[in-house]
Amino acid sequence: MKELQDKKVVPFYFWIHEFVRRYVEIIMDIIIVNLIAVIFVLISKTIYLMAKSLANETNITYIISEIMFIFILMETTRLLIIYLEYHRVAIDTMVEIVIVSILREILLKGILHIEPFLLAGVAVIIVVLGMLLRWGNIRYEGPEIVSIKEAFFKKKPKENRKEELKDVQR
Repeated sequence: MKELQDKKVVPFYFWIHEFVRRYVEIIMDIIIVNLIAVIFVLISKTIYLMAKSLANETNITYIISEIMFIFILMETTRLLIIYLEYHRVAIDTMVEIVIVSILREILLKGILHIEPFLLAGVAVIIVVLGMLLRWGNIRYEGPEIVSIKEAFFKKKPKENRKEELKDVQR
């Protein structure tokens, strides 16, 4: 009887929590991988439609907005990859996506067609988001990772290069 009291007995509901948490994380990872695949399809479709548009007519506003849309999708992909890797949402990446999205919408509408008060409000939002990025201490560095990759091109000492040049000249 004393042996049973010495052992730590985990109640059943704690076991259920751990079980559910593990499988919910797996399901979330599957959903995120599928979202990344959808984003790659959207990027490919956008590039195809942009190239098709370039063949027919050159609308510089449309091209710039589509390039900005591709940047938004790339940043969203980076956000999802960070979530897959660390299981944390990177607030700094989300703020960067919001800033680029706001700028894209301004470019789409045209700065001359936006009301002055709305433009001032957008400017305040962009300044606040920029200050949040700069001084808000929201950057997530992640765990310290030491790279074990070597450089593809290694610099050789000057003596070795001089010897190689002499061998080539001979």
